[in-house]
Amino acid sequence: MLFEPKIPELQRHIDHYWIVQDIAQLSYGNSHMYAYPGITPDMLIVLGGYYTIDYMGKRYRSDKSQLFSFIHKEVVMDLTHLTSCIIIKFKSRGLSSLKPFLDVSSDDLMKDSIAFTDDIFGTKMESFRTYLKTISSTEIADQLDQWFITHYKKEREGFMIEMAQEISPTCDLKTIMDVTKYSYSTLERHFKRDAGLTPKRYQSLQRYKQAVRELYITQNADWQHYVHTYGYYDQSHFIKEIKRYTSFTPAQLLQTPAFIQVRPQYS
Repeated sequence: MLFEPKIPELQRHIDHYWIVQDIAQLSYGNSHMYAYPGITPDMLIVLGGYYTIDYMGKRYRSDKSQLFSFIHKEVVMDLTHLTSCIIIKFKSRGLSSLKPFLDVSSDDLMKDSIAFTDDIFGTKMESFRTYLKTISSTEIADQLDQWFITHYKKEREGFMIEMAQEISPTCDLKTIMDVTKYSYSTLERHFKRDAGLTPKRYQSLQRYKQAVRELYITQNADWQHYVHTYGYYDQSHFIKEIKRYTSFTPAQLLQTPAFIQVRPQYS
């Protein structure tokens, strides 16, 4: 079940709460699913069972909840042993969607980009998770609202929130500089402080992730379509950038089960 936060302050930063009671919604019968770099932070709250994650040479097998603040390389996930969970999707603005709830710098989040929620939010997170197991889905959504709003501080919002409507894959950096009257070095400082990324890498990730989502949804193998739609220089540039972020060519992606296939789009 999908729930949107009801509190306006949270709606600015959290896209939805996805409460999963039927784990087949996540796996579609696949034992392994891939997740790729992007600008969408996620939180996985485990309500039952456990998961296995392979990431950057390490394997995590746990029933503890995880915060995915930024994925540097592809992640291989085995979610077949989960029985129920909550996936919290933050807005696709890099770390800036997380920052209002955390007293942690972007540099620290980038260094520990996949972390147990207890390590980020404190030990009270575990007792909160235990409580969530005892209530209904609607009550869970309400309690998540209350939990996040107690961690929210408006003063932690920054440049990325103010510029959310301007920053897109098709908006060149000169336009943003004209709107803000910032030099590139100042713009880069704001991006790295709020999102953890340079402006160019942020927009590159935005563009490739939109292209990959369409690729998985439509199964369209006309690479020129993506070149024209998303502004790649040519077909070679498109294929190289997809492989750069996913380790797969677009043709290989069509045969590779990924979390992006099953992730719902609420807004």
